[in-house]
Amino acid sequence: MKVLKNQTLFQCDHCGKRLLTNYGAKIHEDQYCPVVLEKKKKEKQAKCKHKNIDTHYGYIPGEAVMQPEYDYCVDCDKQIGWSERNEFTTKD
Repeated sequence: MKVLKNQTLFQCDHCGKRLLTNYGAKIHEDQYCPVVLEKKKKEKQAKCKHKNIDTHYGYIPGEAVMQPEYDYCVDCDKQIGWSERNEFTTKD
């Protein structure tokens, strides 16, 4: 976090957003900064074993029928391809 000269503003080191208070800047960096959140999400996905896999269904355009679109890990929200899904299910 940087303190900008000649101003009472604080700036996020990661995304450059300007905030009015030091407390608000700390909260932004911990909870709202998109750069930090994306980094935490990638770390979580790298550590996840992808045990809870679910299938996302979507409507076929122009039809009232749903079809499976992709599989994803419920814990970390990573989309799982068929090759990855087979890896996780056969290692048990």
